[in-house]
Amino acid sequence: MTLKDQGQFFIRGSDMLENGYTFVEVFQFFMNIQAKHHALFSSMMTELENGSSIHEVFIKHDFDNQACAMVYFAEKHGFLAKTFRESGNYLLQKEQQRKKFVKLMQYPFILLFALVFVALILKTVLLPQFQLLYHTIGFQPNGMTQFILHLIDHLPTYFAISLCFFLLAAFLIKRYFRKKSAFETATILSSIPLYQYFYRLYQTIFFAREWSLLLQNGFSLNEIVKIMESQNFRPLLQETGKYLKKELVMGSSFSRTLTQLHFIAEEMEIIVAHGERNGRLGDELLHYSQICTEILEEKTMKLMSTIQPIIFIVIGGMVTVIYMSIFFPMFQMMDAI
Repeated sequence: MTLKDQGQFFIRGSDMLENGYTFVEVFQFFMNIQAKHHALFSSMMTELENGSSIHEVFIKHDFDNQACAMVYFAEKHGFLAKTFRESGNYLLQKEQQRKKFVKLMQYPFILLFALVFVALILKTVLLPQFQLLYHTIGFQPNGMTQFILHLIDHLPTYFAISLCFFLLAAFLIKRYFRKKSAFETATILSSIPLYQYFYRLYQTIFFAREWSLLLQNGFSLNEIVKIMESQNFRPLLQETGKYLKKELVMGSSFSRTLTQLHFIAEEMEIIVAHGERNGRLGDELLHYSQICTEILEEKTMKLMSTIQPIIFIVIGGMVTVIYMSIFFPMFQMMDAI
């Protein structure tokens, strides 16, 4: 199912759960009304009847990993209908942001493709004519003109070298992270300039929300840690649970243990410490997660609005190079004559 279909399923499923439907009845309903997903919902219903938990059913049928994690915690704290609605809204927003990004990049990529095409025409048609003219009149370009002509002439070579470099870098980075634990990977990702801000917010929202709902439903910190440890489809969640368990056993306070979780916003420690003192940790974490969600949405939109001008500046530079490759030789020949 696409992210949009998953989101709509969760929201409609939330309405049905609030009105007393069971999960089997929800799957049965969607199996009857969505012919294209009939086999999917039939399989999900069978898995559920065979004893699989609801989050396992979603994982086995390739639902969004974040939504599956939210459902996993909902099975513990009991706010399933609420979690379904929030998961649906999250997925629909994620799909909306993906579409906005594609739309944002569409026009610049069309321009980029057109410029590459023009550059290839220059190399194969116009540049050989210039070179023949230079040879005929005995003219030798120099300085900036020679550099630009060299750049246009060797454009495919430089493009191939750049592509190989990026592919090699991607392979080495992937191999490097494969050797790291999820905890180490998260720590590295949370130290990358610019990206770290969004990554920390994303992780903070998830942890703050799930911890708050569990605390509001009467779970102790030790029970929350055990819940985090017991799942195996989110390695970072599991390793974080093990770390928290070790620190709590050694006598550290919950707020103090968060100082070593570099992938969580620093303000989280202050919120937790304050909540521990006034006895309203669950409520304060929930409010904090909602504030972080608003901040993340705002920053994401600002980032998207910044990307397009940067791309246009790069394309403008390419246009300038192409114009210079045409006119500089002509001006130099006129000066020489």
